[in-house]
Amino acid sequence: MTGQPLYLRGIAYTVGDAVPLADIEEGDPEQIEVFTKLGLHYFRKSPLSLPDLCHRSVGDTLRTGGVDPADIGAVLLATTVNSIHAVGLDYPEVAQILGDYGLVDAKLYGVSLAKCSNLSAALELGSSLLRANDYSEVLVIVGDKCARDRDRFMDSAESILSDGALSFILSQTGGTYELRHLATSSDLSHLTRTFGVLEFVDNSVKNLGRLWRAIPPELPRDQIEKVFCGNYNMLIQRNLMRELGAGRQAFYLDNLRRLGHVFSCDVLINLSDYAASTNVAPATTFACLTVGYFRWGCFVVQKC
Repeated sequence: MTGQPLYLRGIAYTVGDAVPLADIEEGDPEQIEVFTKLGLHYFRKSPLSLPDLCHRSVGDTLRTGGVDPADIGAVLLATTVNSIHAVGLDYPEVAQILGDYGLVDAKLYGVSLAKCSNLSAALELGSSLLRANDYSEVLVIVGDKCARDRDRFMDSAESILSDGALSFILSQTGGTYELRHLATSSDLSHLTRTFGVLEFVDNSVKNLGRLWRAIPPELPRDQIEKVFCGNYNMLIQRNLMRELGAGRQAFYLDNLRRLGHVFSCDVLINLSDYAASTNVAPATTFACLTVGYFRWGCFVVQKC
């Protein structure tokens, strides 16, 4: 990355309550058995609305991030509002969140088309906004909630979807992690073609592999402590390990079993949980991989 360094701080998330797959409403026993064999055991279901999930996450970010709301020049809302799996946010609900936290003067942007790669897309947009404007802080909000339990089953058992929201400050002034590298790739043919599941997964894995190999040499891949990706089933995880040439020990998989796939939130939830469970030394680097319908992302953060 070029230009002034950028940082992430105040990473905060909230997820629903753990529910065993066997207890899912309208769940097909054979489908549940397949998901369980692929390493998925729980999903997260929240009684809170999507606005309330986002509201809670934003409050935690502002409390821990040490940022005056008046210094936040832009808010990026990156919910998957175009997905059949997720409920949307209405304008008054967004206005309520921003108003409650004194963010009414911040510019508001929506990022949705990248689906579960919305986080990478939001980082791209946020980075550009910080470098093109005279403010130093951007608030990023990602999160989604399923309307019905039967919508939680992703195609061909890729994963089970969970309710949750995550937020953080992207900053020019400092933070917990420095954003050392960010890149995305796109394949717009996905918008005009119908892909078989195996072809789609294979294409995604290959795109992530190309992004992984493009990480600059000053960030040696063999010195990256952990790889965080979406909480997809173990077959997909193993395919990705082979493509990246990385062993299982390089991947953080603890949340696959207990959280399922929290849409765009996974990689930073996984980073936060890993950091909370171990002593992360300064200068430790982590790679984060995101998958959307037609867009893939890879970013590297370094502990400050």
